[in-house]
Amino acid sequence: AGNLSEPIPWELEVSRWLSPALSMYAIILGVAAIFRNQVKELGLFLRRDHVIICGLGRTGLRLTQSFLEDNYSVVVIEKDPTCENIAGCRELGGIVLTGDATDEYFLSKAGIKKAAYLVIVCGNDAVNSEVALIARRVVKRHKSAHLNCAIQVIDPALWSLVRKQEFMVEENLNFRLHIFNLFDQGARQLFREFPIKGLTSNACVPPAMIIIGAGNLAEQVILNAARGWSNCFQTHHQPMQISLYDPEADAFTNRLKAAYSLVSTVCEIRHFRLDNQYSHPLDLDLSAQTEKHNTPYIFVLVDNETINLRIALSIVAKVKPQTTRILVRMNEEQGLANLLMQSGRDKQLIENIKLFGLMEKTCKKEMIFDSTLEAISRAIHEEYLLRELEKGHSIGSSPVLVEWDCLPQDYKNMNREQADSIAAKLSAIGCAIVPWSDYGADKFTFTPAEIELMAEMEHLRWMSQKIRQGWTYGDLRDDQLKKHPSMVPYTDPRLSESEKDKDRDTVREIPHYLALAGYQIIRL
Repeated sequence: AGNLSEPIPWELEVSRWLSPALSMYAIILGVAAIFRNQVKELGLFLRRDHVIICGLGRTGLRLTQSFLEDNYSVVVIEKDPTCENIAGCRELGGIVLTGDATDEYFLSKAGIKKAAYLVIVCGNDAVNSEVALIARRVVKRHKSAHLNCAIQVIDPALWSLVRKQEFMVEENLNFRLHIFNLFDQGARQLFREFPIKGLTSNACVPPAMIIIGAGNLAEQVILNAARGWSNCFQTHHQPMQISLYDPEADAFTNRLKAAYSLVSTVCEIRHFRLDNQYSHPLDLDLSAQTEKHNTPYIFVLVDNETINLRIALSIVAKVKPQTTRILVRMNEEQGLANLLMQSGRDKQLIENIKLFGLMEKTCKKEMIFDSTLEAISRAIHEEYLLRELEKGHSIGSSPVLVEWDCLPQDYKNMNREQADSIAAKLSAIGCAIVPWSDYGADKFTFTPAEIELMAEMEHLRWMSQKIRQGWTYGDLRDDQLKKHPSMVPYTDPRLSESEKDKDRDTVREIPHYLALAGYQIIRL
């Protein structure tokens, strides 16, 4: 036997004492990982003004990340306990409840009575609508609750139908519904970031578009392009040329033309069928088509990042540099950007390929809440700015003569108030707002009686706004003392006809403002 009296090395002595401690520490970490979310759940009843997201698919996870980055507390309801995004969501800092969002119990557990926002992205339009109805019922029972609810609707027909609900005026405003379609929002943002010559100028030169991939985003890109070209078409009767490549290109084109008279009238779509792997574009020589037009635009919009990258890299080598713009749909831009920079063809690729991260651009609070109001508000200001420039004024010559993104917040809010009042005016004459899909809808006209009724409502709105700002009646306008001769009721004899005409002109412009924002008026 060895000599047990020999001193034990200090390293072994330390490990002998640390080993149980490390084991206990690992156990504690494991228990903490298991119960961390449950501990957070215990504090749900204390939360206020938080965000509830129903559905933890790709969109739900991206929205969770966006809201957390904006310093909101986020609670997610996910039906599938095996959902692969649950761990990632919890790691980001979100609280996840596994349960059915159509069950009022889970909405209540998530704190819907005290939440500020509810976003419903369950991956099914019918389910999304059902959750919204349940949430509305819960909130209506609690007068102290104030909830902004946004639901995603993908189906175009259903989207147009439920969109009417967004503009309905209710006496009880503690529940406000917002309808959003990330593909519509994405198409709008796409054209803001990558404007197409002819759609954004008075040149009226029909643009040529080549679209690869016939999905939801392609549908909204074509529809928004048709809206932009409509005014020029009414003047010159030249259709916009679109070449569409997809395995279901023919069926997609036929459905699009049947659903949107605007598209069938102002667009000439040539469709080409591809195999399911989209391999054909790799062998397709687009140079012949691109040479027909000065600046053709190629949109690679397949719902698969790998295929999009493969197609883009193949096409870019076959078209003339600096004469063709290739826009590639990705979920996020950063990954593709890194690949392009490491490809060895940096200059040519960067000059020709433009990146558009659909999820990155659209999964944001401002894109899903008040997005309709914001679009109409922006259109009102941009039309005002255009007219002032036509009068000879220059950009920056006054605080209001600037682009929308640079407009001071007070002036933005004034435009938002005007936009927000449009639905109430139209409701008073038996009309509603829907997404613009009908050819000629931008030329909608009101009857003289309708104009007079809405002009009186507009004047009352203007007066209310001025009163909140401290203005009162005065025989002469005095900006220093905040006096104005028009601070009288619409029917008051002191209100001049020239002042009434301002209200009438504002009302007459409503169809135009809505069309600029992608909406139209229908009679109920």
